[in-house]
Amino acid sequence: MIPSIKKHNEITEKDIAHAFLQKLLMLDHRARYIPVTVTVDSTVDNHSATTEVADKIDTDNVVCVNCDDLFSSTVDTSQSMKQSHVHPMDVQMSVFHCSDSFLRQNMITKLSHCQYALPLLVPDPFTKDIECPLWTFRDIRKAWKVKDKSGAITSKNMPICQAKTHMVSFSRLGAVTSKSLLMNTIINDRHSTFFHRNCPGATKSHCLVDGMAEIAWYCPSGKDNDAFSDCVAFCNLHGDAVSHEKQREILINNASVNVVLVPTLGKDDKGREILSDLLKGPKPLICLLADDASPVAAWIGPGKYKMGLKDRSQSDVAAELKIMLGNLLSTPSFQLESMASVSEIRIDEDDPNCQRGYSAALQILDLLQTKKLSKTDIKDTFLPCQGKLWHEWCRIKKDLYRLRRDKMEQEKCEKEKEMEQKRSEQRDKSSGELMKPFIETLESLKGDGKRFFLK
Repeated sequence: MIPSIKKHNEITEKDIAHAFLQKLLMLDHRARYIPVTVTVDSTVDNHSATTEVADKIDTDNVVCVNCDDLFSSTVDTSQSMKQSHVHPMDVQMSVFHCSDSFLRQNMITKLSHCQYALPLLVPDPFTKDIECPLWTFRDIRKAWKVKDKSGAITSKNMPICQAKTHMVSFSRLGAVTSKSLLMNTIINDRHSTFFHRNCPGATKSHCLVDGMAEIAWYCPSGKDNDAFSDCVAFCNLHGDAVSHEKQREILINNASVNVVLVPTLGKDDKGREILSDLLKGPKPLICLLADDASPVAAWIGPGKYKMGLKDRSQSDVAAELKIMLGNLLSTPSFQLESMASVSEIRIDEDDPNCQRGYSAALQILDLLQTKKLSKTDIKDTFLPCQGKLWHEWCRIKKDLYRLRRDKMEQEKCEKEKEMEQKRSEQRDKSSGELMKPFIETLESLKGDGKRFFLK
């Protein structure tokens, strides 16, 4: 039995996955930040140390505390360094890995509604194979407004899988400042779209996040204060890009602009070789140097820039990055569906049940598209029972309760005969050109194949 999730309820580690899922399905944006009651025996371990300190305190006299007391450790260092709770992103990804395709899709759709970044490249925790959960994005639609040079505003609303957008890839070579925090400042400085080290519950160690690439979209509103004039996808590769070659190459190849956070690299550092390839490549590149205190960005080649981060505020760096990215982004070229053509990764839509359901659904859709009818004509042609016949049956049904008193029984019999006649006409037309193959497909597909077909 899963306990109800309320503010005053204490959530233990064994219930945190259910609590996260319940809050997420309720579209609670605080689902990632669930406080956990840690049930460990640390109180027993520390009891002797606490007693020892208490014994030294003289309640009758004032004891002077010096610096040695301040910096001395009264507890075992190995015990104090133990992680006291699970990383929030580990909770999210553990639920993701344990879910079937339909719960995954529901989860990702809810995360999108909460304006959170979504997993794009997910390494398998056991085999380390890279999966792109393309199916999970199918229910997500994005809307934005584009303002051209003449001031005309064009509204766009489409499934995000089919949208052609710019794509900016963020990665780091080595241990540097938080790129997730910087990306949040660029996209929306009032909301943590990407989980970062300053979020509640963040810990230094995590199990299921390293090597995962997340994606989020900036959707302009057509106003003068928009950071970008068109929709831009931002991808964030968690962990050191040197250790995750497949994910790094996929993002670099698909990005319109690559942004790399770099510490000072030695001559034998592998990151130096990666950076050299990026500098020689055709893609625009922005290098953010963690140990460089340069106050402004510098041009280092065609489409290549460097910028110092040392002793600079995140807001100043983000403001300058917005300008640079706006100048470097040209024609939108990234489409989420194009990830299916990448050979190095596994696509969840390659599942046999998904393929069977998808192909069956396409046959039904092709039947609708070949007729080239309007929406009203489609209903009259393919769903005759719900068109004019249904309207007439409902009208007669309504008249059945508005009978005249002088001829009530006679009129009631007439109305019932008319209703039965209309119902008979409906039965004659029930097995139409559309409904017959639809019902046959439902009967032929089994299990998840049927669910994919209906989805």
